[in-house]
Amino acid sequence: MPKLNLKDVIGREEEIADLHQSLFEHKQVVLVNGLGGIGKTTLSQAYLTKYAEQYQHLAWISVSGSSLESDFINAVLLDKTFGIKTEGKELTDIFHELLYDLKALNTQPNLLILDNADAILSDFYNKLPQQPNWHVLVTSREQIEGFESKAIGFLKPDKALLLFQKHCTRITDVKAIEKLLQTIDYHTLTIEILAKTAQLQRVNIETLQNAIDNDIRAGVYIQHNQGKIDKIFSYLSSIFNLSDLSSTEEWLMKQFVCLPTDFHTYDLIKGLIYQQESEKEAFLSETLENLVDKGWILKNQEADSYKMHIIVTEVARMKLELGINDVKILLDNINQKLSIDETKDNPVDKFQWIDFGKTLESIFQKETTPEVSKLQNNLSLVLQDLGDYKEAKHLLEKALISDEKNFGADHPSTAKIYSNLATAHQALGDYVEAKALLEKALISNEKNFGAEHLFTAICYSNLALVLQDLGDYEGAKKIFKKALSSIEQNFGEAHPNTAKTYSNLATVLQNLGDYKGAKHLLEKALSLDEKNFGEAHPNTARTYSNLAIILQNLGDYKGAKHLLKKALSSSENNFGEAHPYTAVIYSNLATVLQDLRDYIGAKALLEKALSSDEKNFGAGHPSTARDYSNLALVLQDLGDYVGAKALLEKALVSNGKTFGAEHPNTVIIYSNLGLVLKDLGDYSGAKALLEKVLSSNGKNFGLEHLSTAGAYSNLGFVLTDLGEYKRAIVLLEKAYRIVQNHLGELHPKTRIVRINLESVRQKDKIKDK
Repeated sequence: MPKLNLKDVIGREEEIADLHQSLFEHKQVVLVNGLGGIGKTTLSQAYLTKYAEQYQHLAWISVSGSSLESDFINAVLLDKTFGIKTEGKELTDIFHELLYDLKALNTQPNLLILDNADAILSDFYNKLPQQPNWHVLVTSREQIEGFESKAIGFLKPDKALLLFQKHCTRITDVKAIEKLLQTIDYHTLTIEILAKTAQLQRVNIETLQNAIDNDIRAGVYIQHNQGKIDKIFSYLSSIFNLSDLSSTEEWLMKQFVCLPTDFHTYDLIKGLIYQQESEKEAFLSETLENLVDKGWILKNQEADSYKMHIIVTEVARMKLELGINDVKILLDNINQKLSIDETKDNPVDKFQWIDFGKTLESIFQKETTPEVSKLQNNLSLVLQDLGDYKEAKHLLEKALISDEKNFGADHPSTAKIYSNLATAHQALGDYVEAKALLEKALISNEKNFGAEHLFTAICYSNLALVLQDLGDYEGAKKIFKKALSSIEQNFGEAHPNTAKTYSNLATVLQNLGDYKGAKHLLEKALSLDEKNFGEAHPNTARTYSNLAIILQNLGDYKGAKHLLKKALSSSENNFGEAHPYTAVIYSNLATVLQDLRDYIGAKALLEKALSSDEKNFGAGHPSTARDYSNLALVLQDLGDYVGAKALLEKALVSNGKTFGAEHPNTVIIYSNLGLVLKDLGDYSGAKALLEKVLSSNGKNFGLEHLSTAGAYSNLGFVLTDLGEYKRAIVLLEKAYRIVQNHLGELHPKTRIVRINLESVRQKDKIKDK
């Protein structure tokens, strides 16, 4: 436990007492909120020290910002404290087991402190131990939803004076000190660094005061918009040289400026900033300790880890002349950490390096060098796997500017950016722009490598996926086959790239109604994925999901449900519940539950998918429109026709705007809306929509496609309600013949069409009599 001597805590007695009252009497979950470096962690340590004996169990979690699950697990001796074994278990499972054991403690009260949390903690609010058994105290620079915020302000003038005098005994002019403290608005960390610098460097108060007065503005503080806090940066920037940094210390400070402002272990720092057998590595420990003594670096003694406070980081970033060559090794290492080899890597393993990449990119974002372009590209691909497509697109647009400038439009590096940027546009629903970018990449790759090269084949495959999204299934099928031929020739049938192409081609065959052909390819892909990656890998999960949809179309709903549950378990463990990949599986599983008549279960899953997609993409994205449509069908099954109609109208507006009126994705909304209008008794409106669907499906797929059969059948239902039995019979006979040919006599869809056809024939006979 990071306790401290209460005599060292100055000016926080009132806040400590207030925390005790909030936790004990008001039963609140408390968030200590305030500016970085103002003393939030110290306040929590002081509270822990003063009231530790009033608690039965104590837990202190230092939040790193990358993974709350990891932070919990790393902070607790799992085997010694709870007997939790970690071997063979997923991170999320260990985390949930730990939370269960914490909640199961039957003594009270217990104290859980989460230090330096961010807004993502709100997603875990209901999972954390709660009052009254557990008192939860959180520190953060951010406001976090669900927590009772206790703002921690600046020190009062008399307490600030005591803090300065504690760290500096050389300066005794109280009035001069008070004037200085007023200038910097009594900010705790600034006072400490100021006092330590004055003591170590033998600086007088006039020098310190003049350094602040000479330049009171600092750009880094504009984004925080904290008024006089600008002066703190000004001051720290002006006095930076007064710390008398050696060349080695300055070099190490530059490395820390380019690291996330979290604690990093000694071994991690050494591994990131040095090459093997570097001369400077021998001085790392000594240099770190010197910087700790001077107040520029903070140290966690027990964890042997170090960090530079965010305020110090911003000041050092302003003052030091930082160039790419100063941190070239760090940049190269982070680029390597972020690089994904799709043939063997799990992208989830790369998420821990996102903050490192973002920090470096934010510093060098105006540079147009190949190294920075590479960082932007690698970081963007990891962000796409994380589900942050907008930021990925933004990074790739910057990388593209650099590569076009450095290499020209036809260079292989530029073509790679075109292709990656296209996938970001595709994920965001901008299929036209994605197609244009891939066509540019394809021209370059065919020119540089030829039609049979791997890079060209990957470009073919990506273009085919976009054509599929645009409804050009025949075009997509043709290009996929071209890509598959090249990939099989380059790698053979057992390679991960071959499996991926099998899976992609299968989705096109599915859209073309060739379920048996799609099933054959997906079974081959699944066998390869399980062998190459294992069952828990995201690639395997995606193949489970794709194969499940085929089984669903073939009437094997139980088999589809089994595969989708495996896919869902994998996706939730790898990405979490709010990720776009997980939302797709929620949606797919919901449609299978709907086929199994578990409408309540389907509704719950679709609401989770919709919540995720609205948050990740917004209301106008194709994925969100898919959720609106699928949820509407479940509401229809539950008898909520008005609610179903409202959702379908939203989906129709979205898809009409994204794809146009004749696209299959828009047409299927027309079809679903037509059936809901039928249930609401608007037979004329339903008939008009379903006739439009029949015309479009005939153009898009041909008269013998299953989608066209569905249009025949649905229109036949409405004509039956309108008493137009003879035309309804003609349409249902066509639907029955097509479905029987594609799916066989025993398929549930075939039986349904046959029963409906017989029913209409009987009604027609009665009418004739």
